[in-house]
Amino acid sequence: MKPLKVKIFTHFTLNVNPPNEIQINNWLAENSGIEIVQMSQSESMVVKENQVDRNLSITIMYR
Repeated sequence: MKPLKVKIFTHFTLNVNPPNEIQINNWLAENSGIEIVQMSQSESMVVKENQVDRNLSITIMYR
């Protein structure tokens, strides 16, 4: 059995719609032979000077 590997996508933005979808889709297209074991999402937001700073992380565990 192949060992587990992890790919983490992170994006920090003031925009509500980060480009993570494009990054993930491109990575999946380049690695079409993988077996995804688990995916998780973590998100946090902080208000700075009347703006929302967003941190989005998506973690993919795969073989």
